[in-house]
Amino acid sequence: MRKAAQIAGAAAIAALLLSGCGSGGGGEESKPSPSASADGADKTAKGLDGAWQSKSANGTVTLGIIGESATLAAGKTACQGAVQDMGTTMLALKCDGGDDTRSMGTVKQAGGKLTVSWKNGPTEEFTKAEGKVEIPKPDLPTGAN
Repeated sequence: MRKAAQIAGAAAIAALLLSGCGSGGGGEESKPSPSASADGADKTAKGLDGAWQSKSANGTVTLGIIGESATLAAGKTACQGAVQDMGTTMLALKCDGGDDTRSMGTVKQAGGKLTVSWKNGPTEEFTKAEGKVEIPKPDLPTGAN
């Protein structure tokens, strides 16, 4: 049941990413977030919002970030957690089944790419996903959906 709740949470964030919620054009002035530094730049997740994709040996890895929330889908693994400022931008995720390959990663952003160096796994280069993003559906145990 817990796995189903984790997957549902990841799916909800992914759906929000895909719906374009939060896109501009409402006519309201932009205000810095409470975590903004003195120069007005949000140190934690500046420019990270959206869906990001990378190719791995096992298929596509999809990373979704909204504010300080993050989800990741890699094959049949689903993870969720937070974007954190620890002197550098970090992803702290909890993955189903106890998988810790992508549980803690250092984030660097340059040239429209997002590079995540995972503590217990690979270094992956993500590009911003455009248009519709297909979220893989992990196998759920019978009766979990």
